[in-house]
Amino acid sequence: MNQLAAEKADTRPIPPDQNLLGEFFSEFLDEAAFADFRQAERLVASLKSQGLTVAGYPIVRPADCGRITSVLSGIFETSRPHFRTHDQKLTGRFEELIGEFHDYCQRIYPGEAMGARLLRARIRLFMGDAKGVLELVSHHARRPYALEDNPGHFLQLIELYAQAHLLQGTLADTNMSFIALGRWLAANVRRLSPRRAGIRMAPFVAMGRNEPTAPLRSALIRRASQAYLDCLRGRRQPLSFVSIKIRALCCLLVLGLCYRSLKSSGKTGDPFSLTRNKQGRVLVTRAMGGIGDLLMMEPGLEANATRYGQAVDFAIPRKFFPIFEHNPHVNLIDIDGPPIDISTYRHFFNLSQCPASRYESRTRPEIRKGRVEIFAQAMRVDLKRLQRQGWHINHFLSTQEEEFCDDFLKQHGIGRESGAKRPLVGVQPFSRDSYKDHPEIANIIRAIAKDYDVLIFHHVANGLPQAEGITTTAGLPLGRSLALVSRVAAMVSVDSAFLHAAAAFDVPVVALFGPTDGRTFTRHHKRVKILWHQESFGCAPCWRNEDLACSVSGLRSISPCVAAIRTDEVLAAVAEMIEA
Repeated sequence: MNQLAAEKADTRPIPPDQNLLGEFFSEFLDEAAFADFRQAERLVASLKSQGLTVAGYPIVRPADCGRITSVLSGIFETSRPHFRTHDQKLTGRFEELIGEFHDYCQRIYPGEAMGARLLRARIRLFMGDAKGVLELVSHHARRPYALEDNPGHFLQLIELYAQAHLLQGTLADTNMSFIALGRWLAANVRRLSPRRAGIRMAPFVAMGRNEPTAPLRSALIRRASQAYLDCLRGRRQPLSFVSIKIRALCCLLVLGLCYRSLKSSGKTGDPFSLTRNKQGRVLVTRAMGGIGDLLMMEPGLEANATRYGQAVDFAIPRKFFPIFEHNPHVNLIDIDGPPIDISTYRHFFNLSQCPASRYESRTRPEIRKGRVEIFAQAMRVDLKRLQRQGWHINHFLSTQEEEFCDDFLKQHGIGRESGAKRPLVGVQPFSRDSYKDHPEIANIIRAIAKDYDVLIFHHVANGLPQAEGITTTAGLPLGRSLALVSRVAAMVSVDSAFLHAAAAFDVPVVALFGPTDGRTFTRHHKRVKILWHQESFGCAPCWRNEDLACSVSGLRSISPCVAAIRTDEVLAAVAEMIEA
């Protein structure tokens, strides 16, 4: 009794954290949901606090972003009643949190940011906010070519876009052919059969605009879509269940057959129209880098320009324009600019769905094709035509870039062209993927600098050797860095962009390889010395990536097969390349 009285008499203030807990528990009524919410807040804060690697790239990996999106999705699923009733305390904080996460990911991994964007749109649709959904998805839904290698995202985008228009009663006003979309999705989304594509598009085909072309198949698909939706509503008449099932199966059969007949033209078809301009140009799109991949696309682009007698329209992010700025075989288009009318083109090749990544993930570790060949084949340039033209990467310099190179070398007193006595050796010390890097690259650079002038090709100077005769391109625009490659006597590079830039100028290369196959990746080089200790590592090439640990060391960042390359081997190879 005295104890109970003492407890009642205890008027000590409740700690703020406990007040906060009580407030949230009263809102959530679910301890698990509250724990997930707090976990998401901590994960987002931790994500933003991560720094950069020694190479100047984010420590955060795409998988880290994916895990946070999964946690946020779980919060929505377990707290649907609060979203249904528009509980502003929860929904406001959730929108703030997911918006903060999306904006951070957009700067480093746009593909992962798309997952967060789709989740936001799905929640807004659940809450009946059609206008809010369209604000999030319209830009991307009208630009399928600008999505990174995840066509499944595009399927979700289109469904959210169409459902929002259905809520507003404006679906028929959209400038989209949902039949063409079904064809494109059936051809490009993995594990989505033509029949399933027909089912997913059926509501929008049935209620969208009529097709002015391909009358027979279009009419069949539209009628089958309308009939299938009618079957889903059902009838309460005698024997209706059996008749409805039979009718629904017939509708699915028609949809499957029609979309299967259209599928072959969907791989490189227009997602929004069933018609094409057979006299038009060729359009190639690529939503992301890297610089090396873009360089290796040049032979395929040039082959198409030669085949059709006119430059290819190449839509890429504006920051990569310097790679092709003076290339007569290419017309550059800002992929983030106004939507491109694909129906005005003869052919459309979407390299944002990276054919190299797909091929390598499918055939690893038995990879036999280099990326020049893979990208060319994705643009319908067969091996015979590629060999006839040549695998060489062409990069064209302007007079201004040539003058800049002269001034740069003179200003820094490096290279024989500037009057210096020593040859100039270029070094790309780091790849975007740290598992390709050499852990002793700084010592290798110092050793090279004893006999040669060194120009380091990297976007930041932090952590790199600094001494007389060592210069860096840090802070220079991309176009000028590429131009300087033409002035080096030899290039030392890990498996990364400037390995391929050197090939564009026929600069002899000393290539440091380990987890990837040096012979396959340098097939387009005229003069290359591959340093690769494959004989000492039976697992090489393993073709692992940043998220897979090395089977020998258990580490994700350092590869022993690269670390085994000795400094004296590099020096001997450099001397051989320069003296040859």
